[in-house]
Amino acid sequence: MSRTVTRDRFPGGTRIGDYVVERELRSDGPYIVYVARHVVLPRQAALKVMHGDQGYLKEMAVHMLREACLVEALSHPGIPRVYECGVLPDRRPWTAFEHVEGEPLDRLIGDVPLPVADVVVLIRDVADILDHIHQRGIAHRNVTAASIIRASQRRFPVTLTHWSDACTLDTAHTEVDPNDDVHELGRIAFRALTGEVAATGGSSTERYPGAPGDVATLIDAMMAGRGARPSSAEVRERAKWLAGAMELLPIEPRRWTPQTIAPEKLPADVEQVDEGFSIRISGRTRTRG
Repeated sequence: MSRTVTRDRFPGGTRIGDYVVERELRSDGPYIVYVARHVVLPRQAALKVMHGDQGYLKEMAVHMLREACLVEALSHPGIPRVYECGVLPDRRPWTAFEHVEGEPLDRLIGDVPLPVADVVVLIRDVADILDHIHQRGIAHRNVTAASIIRASQRRFPVTLTHWSDACTLDTAHTEVDPNDDVHELGRIAFRALTGEVAATGGSSTERYPGAPGDVATLIDAMMAGRGARPSSAEVRERAKWLAGAMELLPIEPRRWTPQTIAPEKLPADVEQVDEGFSIRISGRTRTRG
């Protein structure tokens, strides 16, 4: 096991603090993130270290430590924990974050649309994380498909990573709107629902006319201009309602029309109306054709 030395990249087996590098995970702007294991505890970490070829830059070092302090102040099961921070012999800081095993969303969405129920649940869960940070005066500012990890083994099904651009609203040097995070989530949901990249002037209703109207309307609202978007709390509650309503009558993946179900097998809250069906929710009846 080698000792820590100053270099651009650390090979497997290099020890940094109480962690041993296993492999490089990704390059994150001016930083490199490694998967590392604690020498004593049964713990893997995402070890973030400044690029060696950039030397010590005070502004970047302060920014990196500020990120760790910001994430440490948050407490949500969909946000990685901060384990500890340290400094290399050449004064470059490093931070050990919780390593989340899972599938980044950018590997799951593409030209083939995801099942509509998966899209709704994705919106609900990411919006829950965003509402948590927005209520605390923090904007993420880097919500992308690559920063969302589906982690089925955790108690919360998704994890939001890539916090290096996050900032508190009271210290931002430029105008920051936390609902820009909602806009980016809407673009991701559009891609997941339609298999296409969102473009100005298009709507998910037009691009995929067979999708449930309520889902398409929600995504369009999320992608609206500043001042017209719903808050992350409103998005979460709307997606939560949609997810609950859709559970009343199963829908086949990639098929937006309801299945043919014998009347005797309909749930108690679903009744046939001509050739469609209706769902009674909280004393109200909604009809779908």
